[in-house]
Amino acid sequence: MAKKKKIKKTNEERILDEHGIAYEEKNFNWVGRGQAALEDAQSQGIDPDSLLKTIVLQANADEKDYLVVCLPVQAEINLKLVAHELGKKQVHLADNKKLIKITGYVHGANTPIGISAYKGFPIYFDEQIKSFNEISVSAGKIGRSVRLKQTDLVNLVKGTYIKVER
Repeated sequence: MAKKKKIKKTNEERILDEHGIAYEEKNFNWVGRGQAALEDAQSQGIDPDSLLKTIVLQANADEKDYLVVCLPVQAEINLKLVAHELGKKQVHLADNKKLIKITGYVHGANTPIGISAYKGFPIYFDEQIKSFNEISVSAGKIGRSVRLKQTDLVNLVKGTYIKVER
């Protein structure tokens, strides 16, 4: 009888374990599969709007003023509204080519769990996600997610709710 291959936990899953936060590992490759990933979620009884993407922003063109916004994968971020909500003159997307240097993650693997733990950037959540008991965020690896209580994640990363789209 063949042994079942054990999947190695990501650092983000270890962080959740250390804090006693319950989660379920999921595989949603939004970056690679787009709409098909949302259909996979729906077939599992998961509302696609509860799957979050993690956007890294830079404020006021300051090399040290980075922040993270998490919002549903299908939603579009309004940068002017985010800047207004945070009292910043302007915010823009962080340079994709520098993401590994900025966050330690490649595009598609950024996660509020690891960025909060390792970089200490402020984390913001679209206030629309308050209606979800559970949400999914990247587990620090492309295509791999963790599904957990929304309040557990927000509390863990000391997140704040803001409006990110009109």
